[in-house]
Amino acid sequence: MKASCYLSCLYIDLKRNSLPHILAAAALTLTVPIVFSLTSLSAELSAQPLEMYLSLTGTLLLTPVFLPEQNEDIRDTVRVRQMSYLTVCAMRIAYLAVIIAILYGIITAALIRGESVVTTAHYFGGLTAALFLGSLGVAGSAIGGNAVIGYMASFLYFTANFFLKTRLGVFYLFGLSAQTGVSKLWLSGGSAVLIIVTFLYLRYIKKL
Repeated sequence: MKASCYLSCLYIDLKRNSLPHILAAAALTLTVPIVFSLTSLSAELSAQPLEMYLSLTGTLLLTPVFLPEQNEDIRDTVRVRQMSYLTVCAMRIAYLAVIIAILYGIITAALIRGESVVTTAHYFGGLTAALFLGSLGVAGSAIGGNAVIGYMASFLYFTANFFLKTRLGVFYLFGLSAQTGVSKLWLSGGSAVLIIVTFLYLRYIKKL
């Protein structure tokens, strides 16, 4: 019964809320071969489309996680359902993260097909950059109470990486492209902390 409830909620949510954002992220992914060459690239050049471009899929997909319920009337409707509001949001984050991973898999496969130097470090390094940007968007959207604030926070941080570069330290998104050697685990941890803090804020401060 519970499993069918989750599947039903997932299907409805995909159809009504997430589909436009998924299509936008898919469109961005399709433009990668137009913006970047994917053939015969060195290790650092292979990282560029994954870190410096495709990472925006995190912004596009994760930032609007709270968007449907930012309308008070819709949020009140969600509250009376069997599944809690925060559970619905957590489910959204989970399946959208899987979609981001799939999009990264497609471009990584294209790089391999083009005989570029690409490893699992490229795949996971790019993916963690996307998830970190998305987590910034999630936090900004929840705390600011508006998805626009989340988009701004995520995109401003993305832009800052081009200017501040390695001055961002362990949270520099383009570490593989710049060959800094800094572990991407910091970005993974940062993403987890941002999501956890956001949900704690919504649960205990906003009382959702």
